[in-house]
Formats: sequence, C-alpha cells, structure tokens
Amino acid sequence: MTKPDPQRSGVIYANYFAHTKPHSVKYEEGLTYYLFRFQAEGTCRALVAGNYETIIPGDLLIYPPGQPYGLNVQPRSVTASGETQPASDYFLAGKGEWLDSWWANTSLPVKTNIGFDDTVLTLWKHIISEKKKMMQNLDEIMDYLLRTFCLTLEHVIGVNPRTKGVDTAYKLKLFIDNHAHEPLSLEQISASAGLSVSRCSYLFKAAFGQSMFAYCISVRLKLAQQQVLYSGLTLEQIADKTGFQSYAHFCRMFRGHFEHSPGEYRRKFGFRFHPDGCTD
Repeated sequence: MTKPDPQRSGVIYANYFAHTKPHSVKYEEGLTYYLFRFQAEGTCRALVAGNYETIIPGDLLIYPPGQPYGLNVQPRSVTASGETQPASDYFLAGKGEWLDSWWANTSLPVKTNIGFDDTVLTLWKHIISEKKKMMQNLDEIMDYLLRTFCLTLEHVIGVNPRTKGVDTAYKLKLFIDNHAHEPLSLEQISASAGLSVSRCSYLFKAAFGQSMFAYCISVRLKLAQQQVLYSGLTLEQIADKTGFQSYAHFCRMFRGHFEHSPGEYRRKFGFRFHPDGCTD
C-alpha cells in the first residue's frame, strides 16, 4: 500500500468551457488555490497586476493563492446573421505543499503567451479526463500529472524564444479581426503592434502560415458570405461594408474563393428578402 505523501498536491477541478454568453467573476480578496487558465479561442479581459488586460488566444494565466482575480468575458457577434464567436478556455485549480514549493522557486509571470503548445494542451486534456474518472489511487495519479504539468509549463515558458513573437502575431490577428471591414493597409496593421511591416509580416507568417493580407481577405470574404446569404443589402453595399477596395475586386475575390460570383451565390444558396422584411 502506498504511503500518503505529505508533499502531495491535488487538482480541485479542471475543465474546458466555451462561453457564448457574457460571464464575469471577481475575487477581490484573492483566490484560495492556484488557478491556471489558457485562452483557446476568442478574447476576454482579466485582472493582471492590478489592471484589466485583453487576453488573446495562446495566453496563459497563473494566479497563486491570495492574488486578486477578475475575469470579464463578452462574446461578440462576428457575422451579419448575429452568429457569436465563443470565448473558450482551459482551466485548472489546484493546491498543496508541492505546488507551494514549486511556485516559490519559480519566477513565472502571471500572464504569458505560450501559443498552442501540443505537450501542454495534451497534458491539460489528460488531467481533465482523469479528473472525471472514479478510480483507485486517483489522488496519486493526479499528483504526478499535476507535477508534470507544472514542470512542463516552466520549461515551455522558460525556453520558448518565440513567446514574444507569438504574442505579437496574435495581437496583429486580433486587430485584423476587428478592422477587416475597414480600408486597411499593411502599414496600419503593423502600426497597431508598433513594429515594421517586414517584421510583422514575418511574425504573422511564422505563426499562422499565411500573410497578413491573405488573412485579411479571408476575414472579409467570411463577412461578405454571411451578408450575401442573410442580408438584404445590395452586392455593391456588401462590397463597401466588408472593406473591399472596389466592387470588381470583391467579385473577383469572391468567385475565386466560393467558385460562384456573389450574385450567383445569393441566388443559389441565399434567403430571398421582400420589402416587408420577410424571407422565403
């Protein structure tokens, strides 16, 4: 029989959640456990060093006991039809002497962007899965998994030279998501991160495998597709409202992506709008 380990730490809860409705929590007096939170999709606002900061995909938050914690999630509509982009996250709460010792001997920041590290996310999913099971020696298994998880985080944060670059790339992506419907230049996008066009282009391509311009066009096409299908706007109005430089450019890009002109696509797949606002 395995003897109890006085240094053992435990997982209080662990899960994944996708918020589609506003959600907020606040612990002004501080938490009573260690909280790990990873932003997987969408954005939110979280309390970091006394101020609320925007949290983007790839951001990891670690709060020790006693530290104030606040979270504000406001999922936003991203299409003309009102479709909501969920704000999803992985979270884990734990406590115990080993965690106390580990935290005291590390100098990890409350917030850092680790990107989508496969090892971290695989461990996180495994912990979530094991936490849901009922089995013998569960506490011992969770203790070892939690130690492995923490040491992996320490390694990823400490040796990942791309952390700053990934953080910049996601900030650029978020700026494009929020402004793609406006006339945008590479200079404007790069200025949002305070870096040169060449540097931003390199970081974005390294993180997402496509250029900033190509991603901007894809966001515009997604917005345009929804408006072609579900709005009563004219095609010229849609071209203007989704940021395309001209109607001809809009038609050319739309056909190249969807294999139909905007008019053909609307006639084949879209709702038909009447003057009274009803649809077929």
